Amino acid sequence: MMSQVRTQARAEAKVTPQASLGLKVLAQLLSLNVEELEKRIQQELEENPALEVVEGEERVHILVPTPTLAFEWDTPTEEDDAEDWFETRLAAPPMSLKAHVWAQLRLITPPELLPIAEHLVELLDEQGYLRTSIEEVALLLNVEPEAVERTIELLHQCDPPGVGARTLQECLLLQLKALRADSSTGYDPELLAAVHDVLTTGWDAFVRGRWETLRRKLKLSPERLEQVRQFVRGVLRPYPASDFESSEPLYEPPAPQEPDIIVHLSQKGLQIEIRGMRADSLRLSSTYLEQVAHLADPTHHYTAEEREHIRHYVMRARVFLQALQQRYLTLKRIMEVIAHRQYSFLVTSDSRFLRPMTRVEIAQATGLHRSTVGRAVRNKWLQLPSGMMVRLDVFFNASYRTAILIQQILERYEPAGKRLTDAEIAQKLAEMGIQVARRTVAKYRQRHKILSSYWRERQRLVG
Repeated sequence: MMSQVRTQARAEAKVTPQASLGLKVLAQLLSLNVEELEKRIQQELEENPALEVVEGEERVHILVPTPTLAFEWDTPTEEDDAEDWFETRLAAPPMSLKAHVWAQLRLITPPELLPIAEHLVELLDEQGYLRTSIEEVALLLNVEPEAVERTIELLHQCDPPGVGARTLQECLLLQLKALRADSSTGYDPELLAAVHDVLTTGWDAFVRGRWETLRRKLKLSPERLEQVRQFVRGVLRPYPASDFESSEPLYEPPAPQEPDIIVHLSQKGLQIEIRGMRADSLRLSSTYLEQVAHLADPTHHYTAEEREHIRHYVMRARVFLQALQQRYLTLKRIMEVIAHRQYSFLVTSDSRFLRPMTRVEIAQATGLHRSTVGRAVRNKWLQLPSGMMVRLDVFFNASYRTAILIQQILERYEPAGKRLTDAEIAQKLAEMGIQVARRTVAKYRQRHKILSSYWRERQRLVG
């Protein structure tokens, strides 16, 4: 009995390092695009002598015959549910702003508002601001504006204070509200009240530096006004997310020459090509497999270092192949759902047919973990049957949809006519049933590197 117990303990101790290694490799491979994946595979082939390439690699196509076919996922078993196990065992990297806010928001948000909350968190920029309007979110998610407004109020209760603000004034007021609610800060209540008056009633004069006008309007002494100025500059922060690592790139990367996923149109439906080497394109070296089999044979003499070398690289190769296969299956599941829900857009390349989606919906439809979906769609590019290239996360971001529409409007109306202003673009969008303000058009245009009407005209004249 004691011998059996000791044997089980030793077996469990050997499994743990494998799981840890597999977890790290899977998390890494999921976030790579096809070019980065090829480099990573080449690196593994150079470093691991127990891994080799299988000759005759072929591209793989997934046939999606009809947009109405309902998929039923197999109920995951304990053996099949390795991915969720991986997620729970992952050594957490430095927490991003979005992960930090979502961990709080999901605890205080009613279930019916969780899809809105998840979408708002995804829209937070690297500075912690919410660069959208209530109307935009309500239109995208097909919900009442009141529900969006209520969810934003919950977002404003999260740490860091000021997160989710839409303007600098709102950001500073949210921070001030948090300080006034915390009696342990030790700040003078009268000073906090004066700061509140300046940030509300005297905001315009404050931002323009009209100190004398501000002092007379709010009946502040020169000393108190100086205290307010020092408080705003020294205590309040214009960027609530300054203490967090940026989870979003500060620029929009250009489309690559080669896509990660290609959608083909055929008479039988859509064919989805997931590019990059799969696990069956690689294999364990027969030499190393033979050596593993000989490790238990007493007639073969290996030193301790040789045994460790063989076991280490064979285990590493197996874990890498499992993670590579899991990456392919993850993208396969996600693209099957997208192909059915976004069939019209994939076929026509017309962003008017883009249906609002969230990563949570994909996670629920596929049985994958939400963070797994996030890693899988990040930094990937999709080529449509028309040849148009879009980011894979275009389906989860309203700004991408609007930017594509703006580009299509310019391509349709500008070749033979004058350059359209942002107001005219907003009018064209309204004719399509999409109500977007002029300033929102300008914001999305700038975010996605679409030139203004003046510079588009200059570009046309220069040629």
